[in-house]
Amino acid sequence: MSNRDLEYYEQRLRQEREHAARADDSSARRVHLELAEHYSAKLRDPMKMPAIAQA
Repeated sequence: MSNRDLEYYEQRLRQEREHAARADDSSARRVHLELAEHYSAKLRDPMKMPAIAQA
């Protein structure tokens, strides 16, 4: 995983956690937390990332 990928996933993780914290609706909060967990998992285990073809 490149540094650019790491920065992107870290940014998305922070954003989803912030959205969850601000969500008034419990369903929306849950979805944001699920997305945050998705990005967190990608950061914990980059080997599960699909390979991207380089041009």
